[in-house]
Amino acid sequence: MTLVKICGITNAEDARVAADAGADAVGFVFAESPRRVGLEAARRISIALPENIIRVGVFVDEEPAEILRISREVGLDLAQLHGDETPEAVTAIRQGGVKVMKALRVKGAASLGALDGYEADLILLDAHSERARGGTGQRFDWEVAKFLRGRDNIVVSGGLGPENVREAVEFFEPYGVDASSSLEDEPGRKNGERVRRFVLAARD
Repeated sequence: MTLVKICGITNAEDARVAADAGADAVGFVFAESPRRVGLEAARRISIALPENIIRVGVFVDEEPAEILRISREVGLDLAQLHGDETPEAVTAIRQGGVKVMKALRVKGAASLGALDGYEADLILLDAHSERARGGTGQRFDWEVAKFLRGRDNIVVSGGLGPENVREAVEFFEPYGVDASSSLEDEPGRKNGERVRRFVLAARD
């Protein structure tokens, strides 16, 4: 069954909506973003979530030691790295006891060349944008990455919503799918109906 992650959670209400809808994971953004959440707020939301929900922290070029500290304080299960982190940084975080999902921003075939250079637990495919590291609502050229179909460590994001997530699941047969901005009424505020429809469509 496809793992479903709802990213950009900033409040307890949206976290509950995601959990009640059947999402497997929620994402807290600790990098510069309109969806950025403070450490204490993330900790409170994390504590209130059901135990089976995977808690993911999104970071951009943060020091491994700081990622591990935040992970301990918030109770994160997974660090999602959305910057230009090195393979060594990925290894350091994993050795510290936190799993890693490394994001690759897909611009063309060459942008996927780094895929096997990271010993990450999961690889997130996202759209390339000059203005933001993620959460842009843009879709990348799936054809460029079609050779990854069926790989058991790929999570697809970038412009996914209730309307096209089923298409993405059928095209990639991925480990998981991830959405943020397409499920919002405004940055940091989820639309509960779209969240529910997204989870249902991913699993249909």
